[in-house]
Amino acid sequence: MANIFESKGENHILKDERFLYPEFVPEQLPFRDKEIGEMVFALKPATLGKKPTTLFLTGVPGTGKTVSSKHVLNELGEYSDRTKCLYINCFEFNSKHSILSKATNFLGYAVPTRGLSTEEIFERFVAVTKSKENIPIFIFDEAEQLLKQEDTKDLLYDLSRMGERHKVFIGLVFISNDNFFLSLLDDRVRSSMQASTINFEKYSSLQLKDILKERAKYAFFDNALEDEVIPLAAAHASKEGDARVAIDVLLKAARLAENENSKKVKVAHVRKAFMKEKVVKQELSSNLSKQEQLILDFVKNNEVTAGEIYLALGKDFAERTLRKAINDLEDKKLISAKKVKKGKGVTRVISKVKKS
Repeated sequence: MANIFESKGENHILKDERFLYPEFVPEQLPFRDKEIGEMVFALKPATLGKKPTTLFLTGVPGTGKTVSSKHVLNELGEYSDRTKCLYINCFEFNSKHSILSKATNFLGYAVPTRGLSTEEIFERFVAVTKSKENIPIFIFDEAEQLLKQEDTKDLLYDLSRMGERHKVFIGLVFISNDNFFLSLLDDRVRSSMQASTINFEKYSSLQLKDILKERAKYAFFDNALEDEVIPLAAAHASKEGDARVAIDVLLKAARLAENENSKKVKVAHVRKAFMKEKVVKQELSSNLSKQEQLILDFVKNNEVTAGEIYLALGKDFAERTLRKAINDLEDKKLISAKKVKKGKGVTRVISKVKKS
């Protein structure tokens, strides 16, 4: 009896699907020359033993912020041994203790999993940084997560003062979809960092098509795609300008084609991949807390402020509970919450994410 994991057919469409993985970093990044050039200009002083410029990369999801920063740091590591670069995703490492432990281990000082306070780990982080001749550069992706807890806000303050307090240089790169990240920092932190902002614009449909063609050259065997597959995947993702969506749809379609033992990826496979996306969104929508569902019902197809939500639903729920529900809906990509200036403060304008 055949094993259930044995291949159903012999047609292999994908030559190397790793070129379609979200973590893949290409050697060339089309349409991001300007942004990459600005990053190089800001970080190159580190190769001369000087202080690099702090960077803030912003733009909607899938516009190349993460892959561009990883590409630049890969090139920097090859160019100079005077730098040492670490990427940190702040969804995964979201406390001062976990971030400092990872950074200190990375710099060569083994931190025990238990037994050290956060303050002790910070002292060891400073000590190991001072002991090195190279300048560490840290990328904080999903950086808005650092503003959700007091201890990570403290970490930002500590990192911003490394040169002033401890006489060592470090490089900092913050990546966030929230273009108000810098304005929400403590005034002292923002003043110390003096960050330069690089904005990543959405990709157009034509740009997405070229990106997919370049990936497809290495991911697929020759003549493995119907002519309309790439234009359709690009058009689907162009509503958000999201390259990750376009590339993921292409991978899902290719796997569907291979599973059917098709000789090519067809338009029908791309459309099936779209449907799988919609099912995931529907599953997310059906698994909501009472507060999340009430917020979605209140928003409907309008734009509302967080204050309006607190006013309408605050008689039944605490503001903190509603704030968490808004954050959870945003994490699930069911709403977008843009921060806008209002008077002397900032408020969030909330709208549903349109289903494609």
